[in-house]
Amino acid sequence: MKRLCSLVLAAVLCFSLAACKDKGETAYDLTEDTFFLVMTNMQYYPEQYLGAPMSLDCFTYALTDVDGNSHLCGVRKCSAGYGCTCGKDTIIGFLLESDEALPAPRNQSADNNDKTWVHLTGELKSADMTDITIHAYLPDGSVDPDKNETISFLTYKVATCELIEDASGLQYYVTK
Repeated sequence: MKRLCSLVLAAVLCFSLAACKDKGETAYDLTEDTFFLVMTNMQYYPEQYLGAPMSLDCFTYALTDVDGNSHLCGVRKCSAGYGCTCGKDTIIGFLLESDEALPAPRNQSADNNDKTWVHLTGELKSADMTDITIHAYLPDGSVDPDKNETISFLTYKVATCELIEDASGLQYYVTK
């Protein structure tokens, strides 16, 4: 049933993309209702999203890999199981690439909505995933330097970035 739903969604999204390309509109608008579903589909079928104009509301998040390199991401938080092997909640989103400076993350360790929220427009840069290996976290939230996990991201080329001042209508967790 899930596979059938994914196939139907992919067909609808392809037809929407064709119609939007002709009109010069955003082909994919990752909203509260579509963020998780489109991101999940994008993980499996990134080629169908290449070159399509896309917008999303997300918060900025800095990941530091095991080598000490920092990676700026645009993410939402999702429930345990997707994208991580630790069984805890994780983030889902993109590595961000921009010609302009992007807003720095705020309160990223806090499990609340008080983040640096942004509205991005742009497109998927490539269908290739980038793996970022990070240290795993212990149940108390501290880093476990003896265990690692890898998170895979697609890269989003940012065309415009607007700071969202009032994110009260946005959900920190996405589950649909």
